[in-house]
Amino acid sequence: MSPKQADRWRWHVRVALASAIAGAWRLEQQARKAREQRRPLILGYHRVVADFSAASQIENASMLISQEMFQRHVESIGKSFRFVSLDDIGDRLSSGTPFNDPVAAITFDDGYRDVYENAFPYLRRQGIPAAMFVVTDLIDRPRWQTHDKLYYLVDKAFTSWSDPRHRLFELMTDLRISAAPVFRRGSFASPLAAVSALLPVLPQADVHRLMTALETHVGPAFAQTAAGRPDDEANISLTWPMIHEMRRGGVTIGSHTRSHVCLPTETPDAIKDEVEGSKRVLEAELGETIDHFAYPGGEFTPAVVHALHEAGYRYAYTACPHGDADHPELTLERLLLWEGSSINADGEFSPAVFNCQIHDLWPPARRCDRTHQV
Repeated sequence: MSPKQADRWRWHVRVALASAIAGAWRLEQQARKAREQRRPLILGYHRVVADFSAASQIENASMLISQEMFQRHVESIGKSFRFVSLDDIGDRLSSGTPFNDPVAAITFDDGYRDVYENAFPYLRRQGIPAAMFVVTDLIDRPRWQTHDKLYYLVDKAFTSWSDPRHRLFELMTDLRISAAPVFRRGSFASPLAAVSALLPVLPQADVHRLMTALETHVGPAFAQTAAGRPDDEANISLTWPMIHEMRRGGVTIGSHTRSHVCLPTETPDAIKDEVEGSKRVLEAELGETIDHFAYPGGEFTPAVVHALHEAGYRYAYTACPHGDADHPELTLERLLLWEGSSINADGEFSPAVFNCQIHDLWPPARRCDRTHQV
């Protein structure tokens, strides 16, 4: 069996399994309904692009969902859930008042401009509330997200080097960056796996040092970016006028730190600056209290949660089922989705797979290897 045939076989098995699980779920739907009412479904996305196939040739595919697929998600969710805002959910959680029916909220991380271009108009037409968690240092600035730039550089390294895993280890050793925790965490079988292993372990200062060294070895990060984009200045982040328009259009604005750091890797002073600084900027610009926060990468520790509490946030969102018993409203679970979260072997939308995701019936959606302890 060829690798391509094996991949298709695995996808067919996945869809068949999802169909069987979804069928069993329908038999116990009423029994699960009370649980769904107690725990709202909060969904997280990053980027919404016009053409996934084209964008995924250049960008980190796991951050992307196409306009068409996003709309399929929304339509499918709407069959089982009522869309509400994060403020609605927060008010109910704070008061202890359950919803009378299953509810869902849509959120976006990082503050990418394509959400404004490709998702916001659709949501506004449908009257569906949403939330956007923004990285405040990037608003109105032609700069890339750190994780995007690192991905582009690592992708170039994988293309240029015959043994990228070994070369990355050597490079980190030369920079006196502790490589052992990183290499224990991930397989380094692909650029995405490498980035997923690097970011949750390294302080941002070390990430920037590594990116500078990678540029020396493999060249600028953006030499092969999409046509029409300047190599070093990418206008992919929201502007303040866009944020104001989204706010008027029913989008809740929350913080995603100042610079998208992995908070558990930073010092207490840096954590304080990231969570308080971003809150101050947003409140000064929008003229309202910022109550909502999303943890970059879903990574948090008790110390990070405490910093959010001290900063005055009322609600914060993770990317897994882990919570903090002392501050449950600062560790609310989200389900992060992308184009590949709901497809069959042919790359088409699979209602069975997606229903398993949104109804907690799909085991991979519950898996977590994030940092939650010191």
